[in-house]
Amino acid sequence: MPWQNWFLFDLGNTVVKLAYERVLHRLSEDSLASREQLMQIMERGGGYRDLERGRVSFANFYQFLRDGAGYRGTIGNLRDIWTDFFDGPVEGIDDLLDRVRAQYRVAFLSNSNEIHAEYIPRHFASLFRRDDRFVFSHVHGCAKPDRLIFERAIQILGAIPSQIVFVDDLVENVAAARDIGMVAYQFHATAQLVEELERDGILAKAESREA
Repeated sequence: MPWQNWFLFDLGNTVVKLAYERVLHRLSEDSLASREQLMQIMERGGGYRDLERGRVSFANFYQFLRDGAGYRGTIGNLRDIWTDFFDGPVEGIDDLLDRVRAQYRVAFLSNSNEIHAEYIPRHFASLFRRDDRFVFSHVHGCAKPDRLIFERAIQILGAIPSQIVFVDDLVENVAAARDIGMVAYQFHATAQLVEELERDGILAKAESREA
């Protein structure tokens, strides 16, 4: 049986737009810490990076913000803020996903957490298909650009690195994917990505709509 080729997409700012500034603003409204202080606090041990690596639970993260930032909301309030992290699909990504699916199977590799991993597939269900695969960092205890998360994705897809096309908006993640042997592209905009994929013969050119 021949190997199945895959496209492996990042989610945040590649498929769905992130609203990090809005989240920081809402958190600061209910905290003793300012926006700038919150950014520093969330980088500490027990914060956002540990949440996306599955080292702490969302309940632990809530307590972390209460202790470290003087967060005064309930855990329900924090969950509401945390699901307000997204501003809808990236422009044109739905059409690109349809084109990619005509040639490849599709999967998603995201630095995520227990709240977003449940919310994104449900809230943006129109972007996804039943046979899509999801690789969420918190489940595997590692996150991009760690080599281990790419190894986990390769195992889950049952492919070899050179037959996986990886797309991410962050250059360090693109570099890590290339280091492990994937074909990788940095995402800036859908039109830019389409142009590069067509140029390299990875995506079939769309048929002309001219008469």
